[in-house]
Amino acid sequence: MVEALRYKLRYFGVPIDYPTEVLCDNKSVVTNSSVPASTLNKRHNAICYHRMREAQACGMIQVLWIEGKNNLADLFSKTTIAGDTMWNFVNQIFYKSDSVDED
Repeated sequence: MVEALRYKLRYFGVPIDYPTEVLCDNKSVVTNSSVPASTLNKRHNAICYHRMREAQACGMIQVLWIEGKNNLADLFSKTTIAGDTMWNFVNQIFYKSDSVDED
């Protein structure tokens, strides 16, 4: 999906000179994608694993670790997020700057 989005942006004339950051809250996924000596223990993930390693090796993506409590994707993938945490995520997504002048 990242590859397709990058292609479309380049097609529309948006220059992309840096790798896309893929944030993950699972340290083993980050290790498996970035350390060449790490081995994959799950056979059913092999296709995605090699595609991700290839994308990282060519500089298309950079897989980074993010702490679970700061992972905005959890808002859309978990149904048991506590009230305050959920509203903090919502506020981060729909943040409005007070410095913008409204006419």
